[in-house]
Order: sequence, then structure tokens, then C-alpha cells
Amino acid sequence: MNAQLRLSQLAAFSLYCLLTLASAAHAGTPMSDRLAVQAGAKTEIAKDLSQPYTPLETLSGRTCLDGRPVDGFHGDIAELWSNLECPYCGIQEPLQAQRDNPDLCIVVRHIPSDEYGESLKKALAYEALRGFSLNAAHRFWDAVLPKTTLGIPVPYEAALQTALQEADIAPEAFADALQAVAPLVSADIVAAQSRITSTPTWILSGIRFPACDFKAGELPTALELSRKVRSGDTDAQERVAEIITRGLLNETLL
Repeated sequence: MNAQLRLSQLAAFSLYCLLTLASAAHAGTPMSDRLAVQAGAKTEIAKDLSQPYTPLETLSGRTCLDGRPVDGFHGDIAELWSNLECPYCGIQEPLQAQRDNPDLCIVVRHIPSDEYGESLKKALAYEALRGFSLNAAHRFWDAVLPKTTLGIPVPYEAALQTALQEADIAPEAFADALQAVAPLVSADIVAAQSRITSTPTWILSGIRFPACDFKAGELPTALELSRKVRSGDTDAQERVAEIITRGLLNETLL
């Protein structure tokens, strides 16, 4: 009987060890898969570092989330690549980060695709609305975006009509605005090819953070790490690779 009890204890201890190891591998992700993702992240970081990053040139003519122009901006510039039918591309956290960090300019860039249905129309409508009212544009984004919880998005047409009425925008003026922003969204689609593979993707100091939906308080930390990586800090590069890995594996980022 004692021998059987001992065997049961050993079996329970073995199970505990296995569960502990699984937990250490982050939410059940096989360690080999995790290492492969992290190795890929390091490769992509190296690609980003091999290219100069000149946002004042590539983003000339654009504006920050709070409406300030990129041209002549003195401070850090962060690119937020989004799809308005991606449930992880909420606008509230970036808006809060923009409010909390006046030395930061967050620039929204779009990567709509056919598989997301109305995402192209939503991107165009958002950019057109920004020319009349930032608040109306941001409320439109928040209304039409699918939510990760039980929230149901407002249909595109209904959300757009509400935005036009609230901002008192004439249909003819809005039609002209849609035509005016079409080249901007088209330029984003071209720039995203083979470079932006998931949303949301942040670009900080020229380093891509795919599948990373930072909280408002996390963005400054990620930006500081990116600056250190750009200056050659190997420890910071390891941390950034880990953050990217967590994003791709849908885990807590920071």
C-alpha cells in the first residue's frame, strides 16, 4: 500500500513538473515553435536596422492623431498600421498615448484588403472625416471597428451618416474629400506590400512590431527600447525581439 502511495506521489510530482514546464513555455506554446518565432523576429529586426529610417520624408504631408502636421515636427514619430476591421486595432489606446505624450506624433497608416470586406471604404471614410473633424473621425473608427469582447460594430453606412450629421458635413464636400484622400490610402497599400503582414503593426524608430496592440502606457517603453536598438544596444534588441514574439503568439506584450 505504501509503495502504491509512493508511486502516486511520484506521478503527481511528475505531472506538476510537466505543467510547470508548459507554463514556462508561455501559455502552452511549444518551445521549439517559440524559438523559431523569436529567431524570425530577430531576422526582421536586422532587416529594419539595415535600412535608414526617414519618417519626416516618407510621411511628409500627413498629420498626427491630434491633427498636428508631421512636417516640421520635433520629436518621435510612431507609425500605426491598421485595418478598420481588425478587432485589435482600437483607436482609444493610441489616442490616449498621443494625449499623454506631446513629444510623440502617432501617424495612422492603412492596410485594407479584400478579405476584410468594407475595410477599404472605412479607411477612406476615416481619412476624409479627419479633414472636417478629428473627433468625428475617431468616433467613426470606434463605431465601425469589430470589438474583441461582445461589442457589436455599427454598420458602415449608419456610422458614416451619423458622423456626417454630427460634423455638419455636406455630402458633396465629403465626396470631394474622399477623392482627395484616395492617393494617401493607395500609397499606404503600396508601401505595405511585403513589409506589413499583420495588424496592428507599430513602426518605432524604423523597427516593425507586428501584431502588437500596445496599451497607452506601454508605447513609450517600446519606443525607448527601439531607440536603444537603433543605437546598437544588444540587450534592448533581445527585449524587442521578445516583445514581437509575444505579439505574434498573442501574449501579454510588456
